Amino acid sequence: MKVTDPLRVLVVTGAPTPQHHPKLAPTSFYTLFEGYNNIAWDHAISDEAAFASDLREKYDVLVLLIWRETLSLVARKNLQSFIESGKGIVVLHSTLASYNGWKWWWRDVVGGKYQYVTEDTNDMPAADYRLGERIVANAAAEHPITAAVGSFELCDETYKGLWISPQAQVLYRTDNPTSDGPIVWISPYARSRVVVIQPGHGHAAHRDAGYRALVYHSIVWVSAHRSLIFKSVSQICSPYMCGFSDHQPPYMGKS
Repeated sequence: MKVTDPLRVLVVTGAPTPQHHPKLAPTSFYTLFEGYNNIAWDHAISDEAAFASDLREKYDVLVLLIWRETLSLVARKNLQSFIESGKGIVVLHSTLASYNGWKWWWRDVVGGKYQYVTEDTNDMPAADYRLGERIVANAAAEHPITAAVGSFELCDETYKGLWISPQAQVLYRTDNPTSDGPIVWISPYARSRVVVIQPGHGHAAHRDAGYRALVYHSIVWVSAHRSLIFKSVSQICSPYMCGFSDHQPPYMGKS
């Protein structure tokens, strides 16, 4: 890949039913990837469609916003091959609650899991969520992503009771008591770069300048395209498309 080539990104969404899909991925979600001259992105409306074939020569990064319990063996094989080849993964929000029966995925790759019910076999409690929470995202580590984005604040959904790998490198924490604390981390998976971002439920997050910068810099970092990570977002897209402006709307509390 040449330095001047855009990153080839596949954005994958997928819900339990077609009726759930607009809530999982509203139109504001797709604006996260628009307006960048160094990202060329495609969209797959389901995980089964996305992973039906070998993706290793087509894309550099997968961005996942899915809410699915199962994945076919063929799709698992292609997703695993992509990850094991060293390609980058950005895991967003409800993806933490997907493929709970695939231990390699949630334990090794994601380094986190939203468990629906208490598992008596390993004492893993059921997780919970709260909508419309004020989240102050404080940088928790020195890293190219936190250096580029800084700390920020948004209104979004929190998760509580996640299993998070003790080997995960936490990039952002919040003090909100409805959260576990860590809200962005790098998974311990050694064969590729994986960034996990817990927030990202709705319009308020998708339109927030800090969140948009976080998603962008996570995509760049997991791609290992290091020449791009130190450029500010304002250098590679218009302020309107990136969600930056001289004035940010105040936090309005729960919707």
